[in-house]
Amino acid sequence: MNLIFRRCSIGILSGAAASTALTATPHHALWNLILGVGIGAAYSAGLQPTRGAYVDNLLAGASLGVPLWGLVSVIAIPLLSGQMPEWSAEQMRQNFPALVGWVVCGAFLGVTNQALQESAEYFFGPEPAPKVSEVSVSKRIVILGAGFAGMRTAECLEEKLRGTFPSASPWSMKRMRCSLLPCLLK
Repeated sequence: MNLIFRRCSIGILSGAAASTALTATPHHALWNLILGVGIGAAYSAGLQPTRGAYVDNLLAGASLGVPLWGLVSVIAIPLLSGQMPEWSAEQMRQNFPALVGWVVCGAFLGVTNQALQESAEYFFGPEPAPKVSEVSVSKRIVILGAGFAGMRTAECLEEKLRGTFPSASPWSMKRMRCSLLPCLLK
C-alpha cells in the first residue's frame, strides 16, 4: 500500500470523526466535515506514526486546535461573510465555544489518528521503511574562524587526515581576506 495513500486515508477517517466536535462552532455542518477531513489528512500525512503515543498525539492535536480556531473562526469565517475579523475582546469571548470545539476536535483527531494508525499496523502490517540511499557519508570538520590560526589548523588537519580518513574534510566557517595571506607569506 502506498505510504501517502495509507496515511491520508487514515487522516480522512480520523478527521471526519473528529469534526463532530465542531458542532459548537457556527452551524455549517458540511463545511465542518470537509474542513475536518482536510485537516485530518494533512495531520496524518505530516506525522510519522509512533507506537503508543496517545498522549503525545492528544496534546499535539489539541494545541493544533488553537491556531485553527484563530484562522477559521476568528478570521476566515467573518471575512468570507463580508465582515471584519472578530479579534476584539468581546468578539473573542463570543467565539469561546468555538475555541473549545476546535481544541476538542484537535484532541479527538490526535487520539483517533493514533488508534487508526495502530489498527492499520495490526491489520495491514507496519509501514514500509524508507529506502536509504547508499551514498558515502563524508565527515566534515568545521573550524570556526578563518584567521591565521584557523587556516593553519585546516592545513594541518587536511595533511593528517588525508591517509587515515579520506572522507573527512576540514571546512572553515568564515572566509576572510586573511585566508589568502598564508600562501603569500610562504
